[in-house]
Amino acid sequence: MNYLTIGRFTLPADLLAGFAAIFIGALLYRLKEKKSIDDWYWNSFFIYIAIYKLSYAVFNFKMFLDTPFSLLYFNGGTEGQILAYVGIALYLFWVARKKDSNINTNEYLPVYLLFFMLYWTALFAFSIDYAAAAVQAILLAGFLLFHFKNGRLTEQFALLFLMAEALVLSLFSDLFAVENLLILALGIYLLVFKRLKKEEIQH
Repeated sequence: MNYLTIGRFTLPADLLAGFAAIFIGALLYRLKEKKSIDDWYWNSFFIYIAIYKLSYAVFNFKMFLDTPFSLLYFNGGTEGQILAYVGIALYLFWVARKKDSNINTNEYLPVYLLFFMLYWTALFAFSIDYAAAAVQAILLAGFLLFHFKNGRLTEQFALLFLMAEALVLSLFSDLFAVENLLILALGIYLLVFKRLKKEEIQH
């Protein structure tokens, strides 16, 4: 894991990339849609952080009891990541199925792609892998150009961008790392969810 030193603080590069992506993603959404993004976006991010961090206490209960402040510095590892992504998937499903929900589930896929492309661009840059950051930035720019111009992301184009992201990760990262597989799995889940929602509406 790469770390960045800001003043007296040393922070994980992936955490900084996540925060950068979440706020820049919300700003780009506002520029395109002329409105603020719905709460599900922020809630998903905080659900991930909460589960990922708090799962440390579950999987390392004795150490947590001995040193409670260790929760600030450690996380739940691979198991925590898996739980966090499952938590996001269940939350998005629950929000969409609420009777009084006014959530536009068609936003799930484009916002997901926007966030993770921003995330990887920032992470590669923070990791001083400028070649990877440049390639990822080109993919991000292509997605933004397509999304801002067309406004509608079909399942076919979403799958195309997802496969392009997988290609970039295979070239510059470890595609089969748990984190990367979970990111891609969430994208596939949202693709299937969009398809099922579409069929449900048609029937």
